[in-house]
Amino acid sequence: MQSPLDKPRTHSVPPDKSARNAIRRAVQAYCAGQTMVPPLALDEIEAHADHLLREAQIDPSFRGFVTVLVGNEVWRDTVTATPFERRVLILPQCLRSRAACPAETDSLGLLCEACGRCAICGIQKEAEQLGYAVLVSEGTTAVSALLSAGGADAVVGVSCLESLEKLFNPLIAHSVPALAVPLLRNGCVDTEADTAWITEVLRLRSDARPAAVRMDMRALRREVSGWFEPGALNGLLNLSGSGTEAIALEWMLKGGKRWRPALAVCVFKALTDPASATPELLKKVAVAVECFHKASLVHDDIEDGDDFRYNAPTLHRRHGLAVAINIGDLLIGEGYRLIAASGASAEQVRQMLAVAAEGHRTLCLGQGEELLLRGNPECVTVDTVLEILRRKTAPAYDVALQLGAICAGADHDTRAVLTAFSEALGIAYQIRDDLEDAAADHTTRPDAHTPPSLLLALAREEQAGSDGETGAQAVMHGRSRSVCEEISGRSRKAEQRARKLLLQYEDRALRSLRPLRQATLKSLLYRVAAKILAPAPAP
Repeated sequence: MQSPLDKPRTHSVPPDKSARNAIRRAVQAYCAGQTMVPPLALDEIEAHADHLLREAQIDPSFRGFVTVLVGNEVWRDTVTATPFERRVLILPQCLRSRAACPAETDSLGLLCEACGRCAICGIQKEAEQLGYAVLVSEGTTAVSALLSAGGADAVVGVSCLESLEKLFNPLIAHSVPALAVPLLRNGCVDTEADTAWITEVLRLRSDARPAAVRMDMRALRREVSGWFEPGALNGLLNLSGSGTEAIALEWMLKGGKRWRPALAVCVFKALTDPASATPELLKKVAVAVECFHKASLVHDDIEDGDDFRYNAPTLHRRHGLAVAINIGDLLIGEGYRLIAASGASAEQVRQMLAVAAEGHRTLCLGQGEELLLRGNPECVTVDTVLEILRRKTAPAYDVALQLGAICAGADHDTRAVLTAFSEALGIAYQIRDDLEDAAADHTTRPDAHTPPSLLLALAREEQAGSDGETGAQAVMHGRSRSVCEEISGRSRKAEQRARKLLLQYEDRALRSLRPLRQATLKSLLYRVAAKILAPAPAP
């Protein structure tokens, strides 16, 4: 039997330049015959690499090297179409001569003094002359922060194969187009790079339109937020000035991230022309999406007995139950009216009204099941909660995505992908939200008003007949230390299972995008998932 030490390393780079170039040519020829719509997940890229290893009879020890090269081909045309000044070059500090380097470091990386004692100086000078921003960083932390902040439209990365593998997840999560040049050998001190290859990659430039256009989501969200300023919103809603309308307008102007209307706009532009001006009909459709969302919040606050939202009293606390219910109903009607009056074609209006109605119905069914299960924890199972989440949370995303897609004339297959994506994303978002709520409050006992919770359902399975207390509650009730530890252990297991489910549904959301043939839309939705599922910032 072969021992692990006898197995070939898969993080090796061919030491001979002619061998490297031969493999590069083989990868380029293979990928030219494939349909690879970016972004691709790591397992998809690895599947292509494994096929190529067999087909071209490449040494299996170069599997990681071939995987990087396949990943390069996925994004090549997008990176080369990105202007130099919107690219970032990331170099590893280990390229420097540690014994002779006089440079200091800060929180971002190495502050090269251009002393000429290592390859970094020449590479950085070449890149900056072209227009690149250059980051000489140790490890992946600074790079991940840069990507998360949206600080790069495209990346050229130089690193060892092991570090490139670690960087893949943040790159793919933010759908950042990237080309990579592996170091010639692994190690963290005085490494070596193929400088000619790096220079070749740095200079790649094309005026062709890439398959995936990187959309400026921040600019789009700012534009959408502008539609919810008092004057703009009043004009779009065409209000008559009644007291009821004034309350509805005030509620619509309340805070919020405006994610849902922004999603409708993003999908429309991804399927048409990201650079084009937003048509008036899309503004009305986007505001309709927000009307539906704001109406659901009014009704949710009443049903949940919540007293505050947006750091202020809820609508029913300020104006009473009857007025609040009526405002919620009015906003639903406003949403349907805006769609009907949007100026879209009759068939598009029919499809949008059908989607909105089905989403409204599904949400109410999910909310209804949740209400009926409150106060009956013995009836709450993990599957029951997941089905409630699917009905309650997913429709809000699906309606937004579908309305944007319908306005853009999307086909049935594209819309089916959006529905599958919305379902998985909605469940993942709610699981993440439940985990954050649990982290903020460890002592709340479930009562007749507590919604069915995934964590409570998981804990119930773990506790198998116990009274359902958390460790902190057991201490308060004078339980023995051993019992407290046992209960806390069960709670931790429930939380671990919830985090595992979160990752599963996040993965399911991204896997659902694989059939898409519109690279700009696929790239956009990868970024949407990363933004929506990002952990909430610490208070």
